[in-house]
Amino acid sequence: MSCLKARHRKPRRSAGFTLLEALFALLLLAVCLLPAANALRSAMAAPDAAATAARNLDCVSSRMETVLAEPYTRMLSQAGMKPGYSTPAAAGCPALTVRVERYGRTSNRSFGFGAPDDYLLFVSVALANADGNPFTLTTLVSR
Repeated sequence: MSCLKARHRKPRRSAGFTLLEALFALLLLAVCLLPAANALRSAMAAPDAAATAARNLDCVSSRMETVLAEPYTRMLSQAGMKPGYSTPAAAGCPALTVRVERYGRTSNRSFGFGAPDDYLLFVSVALANADGNPFTLTTLVSR
C-alpha cells in the first residue's frame, strides 16, 4: 500500500528563482540605481565646493583677527571711511570688505550706526563680491 501512496504525490516545486522574479529584481535594482548614481555624481563634486568654502571662511576669520588685533584708536580713526579698513592682503584669499562704524545711541535715542560716541565700534568682514555671502563675521568692539 505504501507504493501506491508514493505514486500519487504532487510534484515538488523547484527551489530556484522564476524568470518573473529575476525580472522584477532587475527592475527594482535599475530603479534604485538611478538616484544612487546621481547622489554619487553630486558627492564627487562636493570636495571642490567644500575646499573653496573652507578657504573663504579661513580668509574672512583671519582678516577679522587682524583687524581686532589693531589698537582701538586706529580702528576708531578708520570708522566710517570708504572704501573701508585697510589691512595687508593675505595670499590666496579673495577680495574682502571690512566695515568699521561707530555704534551706539544715535540722535533719535535709538541704538545704531553713526553714533557720536566713540565707545563702541561695529566691525564686519565679508567677501567683497558675493551676494548672500554665508561668510560674514560681525562683532562689536568697546574701548
